[in-house]
Amino acid sequence: MGVTGEQYEVQRLVDREATSSYYTSPDGVEVVRALVSQLPGELRQGVVLADPFMGSGVLLTSINDLVRPSKVIGFEINEAPYELGRRLVSQAYPGSEVDVRRGDAFELGWRLRGSVDLVVTNPPFVRWSRLQEAYRGRLLRRFEAGGYGKHISRRDPGLHILGLMLVDSMLRDGGVVISVLPASTFYTDQGEGLKRLLRERYEVLALVENGRSPSFSDGSGFRELIVMARKGRAGQATTLYRLSQSLERLGEVNLRSLPAMVDRNWLSLFKPNATELARKVEEGVRSGLLRYLREDEVVRGVEMYGPEFFFIPNRYWSIAREDGGAVVLRNRLTGNEVEVPRRYLVPCLRRPSAYRSPVVEDPGFYALSVPPGERPEGGLKDYVDWGVQSGSAAQAVKAFGNGWLSHLWRQLRSKSPFGHVFIRDKLDLSRDEVVAYYSPRPICATKDFYVLRDGRQIMTTWFNSGAFRALLAAFGRDISTTWTRLVESDLLAVPVPSAAVERDPAALMTLLRVIEGVGS
Repeated sequence: MGVTGEQYEVQRLVDREATSSYYTSPDGVEVVRALVSQLPGELRQGVVLADPFMGSGVLLTSINDLVRPSKVIGFEINEAPYELGRRLVSQAYPGSEVDVRRGDAFELGWRLRGSVDLVVTNPPFVRWSRLQEAYRGRLLRRFEAGGYGKHISRRDPGLHILGLMLVDSMLRDGGVVISVLPASTFYTDQGEGLKRLLRERYEVLALVENGRSPSFSDGSGFRELIVMARKGRAGQATTLYRLSQSLERLGEVNLRSLPAMVDRNWLSLFKPNATELARKVEEGVRSGLLRYLREDEVVRGVEMYGPEFFFIPNRYWSIAREDGGAVVLRNRLTGNEVEVPRRYLVPCLRRPSAYRSPVVEDPGFYALSVPPGERPEGGLKDYVDWGVQSGSAAQAVKAFGNGWLSHLWRQLRSKSPFGHVFIRDKLDLSRDEVVAYYSPRPICATKDFYVLRDGRQIMTTWFNSGAFRALLAAFGRDISTTWTRLVESDLLAVPVPSAAVERDPAALMTLLRVIEGVGS
């Protein structure tokens, strides 16, 4: 029977973002079919087949010529996809018992505990914060009661993480799951518990990336992988594939004996020479040339609520001139000028695109920092009144109420995001040349940067080196085809030059060339 166009068209009838209704794309279907065809006969004949996040039944109907199940089970929460999927799945499996129900899989799925042989699925990827608080709490309690507490790494796991744990509860020993998953599952803190579960309880038979586009879901631009795993097996080898012209076999790895840097980010398994790069870095640590940062040596920059008010210059105000004790602002529309005392203005890095050079003599922006209890007067009062009346400060007013004007001051006090060395939090490796910036004087930064407490200029040299770019290309958190994101745990996992390099800089340069050579 295969997949029909209406199975994709029906997505338009639901709130795709709210329910993460991004159904498996033709690329994903092609991979799932190829993986199902590799399964032995006992996992394709007379089995219980399920998709707890069925959508319109794309995956179930796509493999009806490859499996002969005794029973087919599907759950779907949205009405229109459910009605279509129920009809098409019933037509696709006329000789099987078909049990397709409308409802929440996280409520319905537990009754299937240990009874399913084969699961093909694409679980929802919804931001945890978008779920109602009561529902989040109910989900966490249910999974903890089901024995998954130790595999929930954080209290905001995401539905895709819990979805795979639900699948685990459904599968019998020897059963197989084939699932589309966000690539972030394999490199974020939220995914660490799920990776541990896969290593402990499964033989991970295959990991597949898409060489044609980042995603395996229709309408999603985020990078995804497809995983196939068999429950209750202690196998050693996982086969890596890339979908290009066809499904290309890349090689095999043992997920139970990976170098630490590789194990943190399974996407690096698809990068050439990643394992060798990790070994060279570990040699640098053992030699004393490199060291790992401590948690207290990295701080995220400030988060501003209302950047077009709290950062100057902005869309509405330019800097007309700077006097000794004040900065004069000019309204770009009216030409009016106000004078703000310099004690309320903190020099601050605004965004990476504002700086071409890795050395920043002047950040070019100020953050407005007003202590609590101080009553604005003069030019500052005029500027604050404008912010309220124009709506530019509305985000801060809504978030902090009467204390809105001092929210940035409080962050600067509590986080102390001041330093000399700043690392951008995301970049396009194909376009952006600068990863790190150095300021001769201590300044603050926005949340687009991480601030390092180690203010040596050699730190900037390291982060802007070809060696670090090679490490980032291999171990970075790919969020699209070219963009890579850095989080604090990444900076703690990738070593930096130690104090020993001050005594032997030539040895560091040699190590940099070796790392860059392996990565090229």
